[in-house]
Amino acid sequence: AFLRLPVVWWCFSFFLLSTVALAVVQSFAPSILEKVHGVSVEVATYTLSAYMLSGAFGMLVGGFVAHSTQFSDRVVASAMTAGGLLMLVCASGVLGGTGTLVGLAMTGFSVGIGGPSRDLMIKRATPAGATGRVYGTVYSGLDTGFALSPLIFGRLMDHGHYTITLAGAGVALLASVVAVVAVGRHLHGRAA
Repeated sequence: AFLRLPVVWWCFSFFLLSTVALAVVQSFAPSILEKVHGVSVEVATYTLSAYMLSGAFGMLVGGFVAHSTQFSDRVVASAMTAGGLLMLVCASGVLGGTGTLVGLAMTGFSVGIGGPSRDLMIKRATPAGATGRVYGTVYSGLDTGFALSPLIFGRLMDHGHYTITLAGAGVALLASVVAVVAVGRHLHGRAA
């Protein structure tokens, strides 16, 4: 019965879309920096480390943010919007190589801030007695996103569309906000 609930599929969609963006950074960001901005392989690979470390620090900060608000969906929507916009700015090329590395690190921080609130949002959206089943279904969006992202964006990379690949990741993050808003409507409607 829980599979008939739209909120479960909105949560799944959120995980799928946000993971698509993460997979682009993990798989292609160093190559994008190397090809578009001509930075060395060594510097380009720092991008992934900077993104992940900033994401971890963002999670730490996000834990305090999640503790201080009841509107977890708004925190997640804000964090993903900021991350998506930062990624689009990085894709535009205006920041140069080092600026793009910094911009992607800031994206990781932003997405990280939303992490703890994301988990609280899912918990609040879960029907009573279905926590394990819902979490299993929703979190399978992560694996699906990691599986689909290289299939879509790998083709773009193969054809030399490096900035479009990064922009696509930004669009995926922004699209994940639509799912968050739908989950938030469900949560606020249920509370009312």
